[in-house]
Amino acid sequence: MDDSGMTTPIDPKVIDKIKKCLALASSDNPNEAATAMRQAQALMRRHGVTSEAVMMSDIGEAESQIRTMARNNPAMWECALAVMVAESFGCKVMVLRMQPMQGRRVSAKVLNAKGRFVFVGLKAHVEMASYTTEVLTRKCQKARSEFIRTQLEGIGKVNRKLSTKAGDEFAKGWVSQITRLVKDFAGPADLKKVIDGYIANRTNSKVKPRGLEADRPEASADRRLLGIAAQAGMLAARDERLYRPVGGAMVQTMLEA
Repeated sequence: MDDSGMTTPIDPKVIDKIKKCLALASSDNPNEAATAMRQAQALMRRHGVTSEAVMMSDIGEAESQIRTMARNNPAMWECALAVMVAESFGCKVMVLRMQPMQGRRVSAKVLNAKGRFVFVGLKAHVEMASYTTEVLTRKCQKARSEFIRTQLEGIGKVNRKLSTKAGDEFAKGWVSQITRLVKDFAGPADLKKVIDGYIANRTNSKVKPRGLEADRPEASADRRLLGIAAQAGMLAARDERLYRPVGGAMVQTMLEA
């Protein structure tokens, strides 16, 4: 740690050497394994590297554009989807919002266009979490729009606010139904402690990153309609499937699904 309180970056070459020694330490040859472990421990002591720092070198981040930003906040169903996908892949997710400079006014249009989810976790996992969120958000958005267009046309003409709320309930139901599919698709190990350390370094703060806000109780008078919308969303997501990409071509195919 330097005089400013920032953690001094560790030479990646040192980390690579330690990783190679640790890999050899799992050898079936007892002598070779013991020698490699001693070398790894000696390197870690010499350079002040902890086992957590070695693990943290495998942590990365990936971003996914927020598609429902309004007043500098995402829709609750999209937040729930991003959090669910992040947890399924053993990642954490932060919201990157547009922050106007002090004294400057920024239009709502600009604010709404700048939101992104930042996934933090194992480098391979964050890429998958980002892609999966993009795919599912687009699918859910399309299903939500179709539900409003075909099922709520009459209501939308007389009460657009209620129609929008019902559409959101449909999306929440859709996300709820898709959760098991995503968790079965992902299934990574728990890396909470290491990811928390990475986020603390990235944000240069001991303050926990602001989480995604919990949903507020619905105050609408027409709870029955909203309940029906949520059930419709669950039914709409029932037959969805996810396919693990292999190489860039398959990633593009998955995104176009």
